[in-house]
Amino acid sequence: MILIVLSTSPLKSGIYIQGIEAALNVAESEAESVKVYLDSEFSLSVNCDTLGEEHLKRLIQLFLFDIEVYADRVLCIEGIAKASRKSLQEQCDKVVVF
Repeated sequence: MILIVLSTSPLKSGIYIQGIEAALNVAESEAESVKVYLDSEFSLSVNCDTLGEEHLKRLIQLFLFDIEVYADRVLCIEGIAKASRKSLQEQCDKVVVF
């Protein structure tokens, strides 16, 4: 299983787009299972005030492929579970950070 970590603020950099696209590509290929973890600055950008923002529209695409999404805190989007990064990393073969 691959864990893709989105940690960079979408307000500072668009690199998160590559992370989301990587997760979608892995899920579409069905070669391996993939999970996405929203960490630090990225998870801080996910709140009720930013629901219409581009980064959240892209994030919601993950649910279309049934990709499990976790975060380091409780977020306002249904379907994102709170979990520790360490526990998820222990379950994964590969970790990629964006």
